[in-house]
Amino acid sequence: MRNTVLFILSLSLSSSAIAKNIYVSVNGNDKNSGESEKSALESLQKAADIAKPGDVVLIGGGSYSNSNTQDNGAVLSVTTSGTPDAWIIFKALPDCKPTINPIGWAGIQISASYIKVEGISIIGQNDGLTLLDALADAKNSIPNPKYNTNGIIVEGRRVKEKPHHVIISNCEIGKCPGGGITILEADYVTVEDCEVYNNAWYMRYAGSGITTLNNWAFDDAPGYHIVIQRNYVWNNKTLVPWERTGKLSDGNGILLDVTDQKRGGATNPNADAVIEEIKSVIEPAKIKVSLRPEWKGRALIANNISAYNGGSGIHTFRTKHVDIINNTTYWNGQTVGYQELFPNNCEDITILNNIIVPRPNGKVTSDSKNTNIKWDYNVYPNKQEVFSGENDLMINPEFVKVDNDLRKADFRLKKGSKIINSGTNDIPVKTDLLNKKRSESKPDRGAFEQ
Repeated sequence: MRNTVLFILSLSLSSSAIAKNIYVSVNGNDKNSGESEKSALESLQKAADIAKPGDVVLIGGGSYSNSNTQDNGAVLSVTTSGTPDAWIIFKALPDCKPTINPIGWAGIQISASYIKVEGISIIGQNDGLTLLDALADAKNSIPNPKYNTNGIIVEGRRVKEKPHHVIISNCEIGKCPGGGITILEADYVTVEDCEVYNNAWYMRYAGSGITTLNNWAFDDAPGYHIVIQRNYVWNNKTLVPWERTGKLSDGNGILLDVTDQKRGGATNPNADAVIEEIKSVIEPAKIKVSLRPEWKGRALIANNISAYNGGSGIHTFRTKHVDIINNTTYWNGQTVGYQELFPNNCEDITILNNIIVPRPNGKVTSDSKNTNIKWDYNVYPNKQEVFSGENDLMINPEFVKVDNDLRKADFRLKKGSKIINSGTNDIPVKTDLLNKKRSESKPDRGAFEQ
């Protein structure tokens, strides 16, 4: 027995010992070893192909792209998994800003587990596209990826082993004609400290800024499985009708979509399309058909600013077990008129400490087929009777500076605001959008702690 333990320990130490840094540079060469900055690889994909558990791929500044417009193609496709104690990490070199400029279906596609992506920009081709051309392409039976490029997609639909334990941190995702960050059939995913803007304009698939769809349970452990926190999300919208309905749809800031298979119904607030449950992920002849396992995890949406999006600022659809805490939403519903922040056909949703400011003539929230919604300590400027919390405040929050580019805005509260020190710690959120420590007794409402 002792020899077996020593053998296992030896294997573990050997695995850690061979973990290495892999360097990538726009001036590199894929014939190099990638073991130092001087011998850097040129392509991100080459680095992904050789990366093993525990490896860190360090990426130099500059622009990375490729000509891959094939189905499922991406500039960086991650298919090798790390392990619980040896994640594979893709990150920017210190003081460098690597930028992926995709022309195919995705900038980064992750179909693996124990993966972290940190400090990378993905900037799409919106500046060179026109709505007229996108509308024309939407009539074609075969879609052109040029109008549907996703920024980062965690893709579980095409693989037997669903991705789980993925972290997307401190990334910039902008101007992608498809979705910004899209998470499909995955579990244990964290999206934090990102800027997600100007995405989903030209796609035919009704995307959004940050979306989870069809969460696929890795396990039933308690605690948060999905975490979306400290993100700036703005001006994501759809301008091309959804191919299913021929109508504009979604373009939300943050959307948690369809974790509860038992709750039937439409796929969006307009109630104009019904989803078909996915029973198999690839060819039935190759893999036995199986229903998606029930997702019993919990999700946290906290400390985000979501503004000027075409759909809602934040909403959940056919979803259970979500805490929506200390977010600020502002003037959303710009294209399809959705409410600012709302659950739709959901169960066990807690909505606390949010500042919710609808656009002129817009609505704060809505309630359709929901059960067990806890709503309190929220702030909104106009009277609404959909959900009523004993400790709600109906006042103008008075932000320091409003701007439709969140990099220029300041959504902190002005001095003397009645909102300061007025929140609850029923579900404590320890820090704010800037990672500033929150009060343990009387936290502020909204994304910032003053």
